[in-house]
Amino acid sequence: MSKGRADVALRHQACEASVRLRAERPSAAGPRPFLTSCLVMPPHIDLVELLSRLARRTSTRTEADVQSDVQSLLLFGGLNLEDPQVKLESPAPGRRRIDVEIGRSVIEIKKDLSIGNVRVDAIDQLAGYVRDRTAIFDQRYSGILTDGRVWELFHLDPSDDLLKAVSRLEVNPDDPNPERVVTWLESVLSTAEKLTPTPHEVERKLGADSPGFRLDLAELKSVYEQCRTVPEIQLKRELWARLLASAFGTNFDDSDQLFIEHTYLVLSAEIIAHRVMGIDLAAGAIDAADLVGGKVFHEAGIGGVVDADFFDWPTARAEGVRLINGMTRR
Repeated sequence: MSKGRADVALRHQACEASVRLRAERPSAAGPRPFLTSCLVMPPHIDLVELLSRLARRTSTRTEADVQSDVQSLLLFGGLNLEDPQVKLESPAPGRRRIDVEIGRSVIEIKKDLSIGNVRVDAIDQLAGYVRDRTAIFDQRYSGILTDGRVWELFHLDPSDDLLKAVSRLEVNPDDPNPERVVTWLESVLSTAEKLTPTPHEVERKLGADSPGFRLDLAELKSVYEQCRTVPEIQLKRELWARLLASAFGTNFDDSDQLFIEHTYLVLSAEIIAHRVMGIDLAAGAIDAADLVGGKVFHEAGIGGVVDADFFDWPTARAEGVRLINGMTRR
């Protein structure tokens, strides 16, 4: 057994032993409730050593070794994940198995993506998983492909049903920089909760260089490509251009890309406005169309905060609704 797999096995044994100990220990207050997850602190994990080992692509390691180390990183790397959330070998249609599934992300793991057609074949395999999960759960799913050295983030473009790369991270085995890797993963998986919204934290999780932002923007662009010829959306785009041209004159860049980025900025601001007012944004608590139209604010007699405008066009497509729901969850 490899060192990585042995580490994980030992941790699981320690967890199970602790659960048994707690269950068997008598209590004056009566029987203890059933424990649904292990709350035992894991043994010390050296993230530098772990990431360095993952990034080295040694010829002697197996794909199972890489999967084991990736699992250790996800569970004990400070990503706020517990064992039940990191699902290994989840069943998929066609008697296939997803290497790792976390929330609305699937991870395909390979021993070495630099060899032959391994990467091309793996992308095709990952695309099948993302399509299946998106269709089954009617939620936006992202795909991650890794061999421990390279981490690539993909989104399923609804305009052509193809999986497309939106962000890439390469780990230097001699200087793995755990903070950089964990930040990249957290931005994609959105596992951290109740973060203090400092400028640095907002930039790391939502900034223009974060993979989470690139994923959302790629999705938003795909949605726009599907509905750009709809007369109502064409009118919104035209009125937006006229307004900004009158404000900025010749300095205004009348481009679809700017319109999409402006839409993303406004959607983010509208979501934040709801949270600042203490409005529940739990999954399904508020409809995407109601959110961008400011229904809750209007019912409370508050105007001029969130209103129907140029930027509510994503709700015209089911893919746009899924995107807004995903942004709200993040």
